[in-house]
Amino acid sequence: MLYLLQSLFINNWGVLRIFKSITIRASIAFIIAFVFMLIFGKPFIKWLKKKKYGDTAREEGPQSHFSKSGTPTMGGLLIIGAIIFSTLIAGNFTNKFIIFLFIITILFTTIGFYDDYLKLTKHKNGLSGKKKILGQFIITGLTFAFICKYGVINKTLDFSIVNPLIKGSFLYITPVLFFVFMLFVIIGSSNAVNLTDGLDGLVSGPIIVVSVTLLIITYLTGHYEYAKYLNLYYVRESAEITVYLASVIGALIGFLWYNFYPAQMFMGDTGSLTLGGILGIIVIFLKQELLLPIAGFIFIMEALSVMIQVWHYKTFKKRVFRMAPIHHHFEMLGIPETKVTIRFWIVTIMTCLLTFVILKLR
Repeated sequence: MLYLLQSLFINNWGVLRIFKSITIRASIAFIIAFVFMLIFGKPFIKWLKKKKYGDTAREEGPQSHFSKSGTPTMGGLLIIGAIIFSTLIAGNFTNKFIIFLFIITILFTTIGFYDDYLKLTKHKNGLSGKKKILGQFIITGLTFAFICKYGVINKTLDFSIVNPLIKGSFLYITPVLFFVFMLFVIIGSSNAVNLTDGLDGLVSGPIIVVSVTLLIITYLTGHYEYAKYLNLYYVRESAEITVYLASVIGALIGFLWYNFYPAQMFMGDTGSLTLGGILGIIVIFLKQELLLPIAGFIFIMEALSVMIQVWHYKTFKKRVFRMAPIHHHFEMLGIPETKVTIRFWIVTIMTCLLTFVILKLR
């Protein structure tokens, strides 16, 4: 809206020129998303309680979680609402990336919301894994179609895996294989973030840190001189994604106001599936797919712990961890929930700093 206003009335009111700036609009998006969460947080929690949309603790889980039963979930609806509203106000909807991310956010949210709704009203297992993956597969297909139609850099690099360690190093794997690779990135990141959402504030902090990291990389990638200096592949128009990421960061910081221990509401699959999938899509647009596992190491560790636990138990009838995902393993060892959360945040800060070191080494 702000970008549209300046383009229509800049000749009449020169002050509107400031809304051309991505930095200004990103700052506005952050503030709007944060304030949106603070204003609507309490009324939304009351509405969830009235509807009895409360979470149920796992019977086999840590005993400390039993007291959390009944805590309102589906807080992701409020997060997504803040992101959509702030992006509508501050985003440039003549930009292909903003339009696509806006649409995909709604599609991802639909999957997560339906999953949460089924858990709360029908059966605790929610949407089946196959149906979730089918929805994520369709979204990946739409992302692939977007890249094929509009392009990101060029026909070679668009379907290549870029080596983040060595400048100018990439492996062209053909469109078909790149689509398979995209499935791993988008579905993997979506479900890995979802698995991480198990403690108060655990997933919000790392997503904020990773989003800040991607925001900086996005801004640099979308500016030719900065990209050239850092040996990044310049992606035309991608700097506008900064506004979207700023809204994500603002919304999640506002969400932490209510989600940090002891949580007043949970994110639910509505938020975690969506935010994880969006991170995967953004790194594909930036051609930084291999940086996400480094920056989001915590998400990878959580997903791997589940995979290892399931495989090892099915094969040897023994557990590797006391409970998976791994954050529950640490809880079962007697480490307080808040300590596990903060330590995971610290690890994410360190891994994100490592991504900047890698960029500079290039």
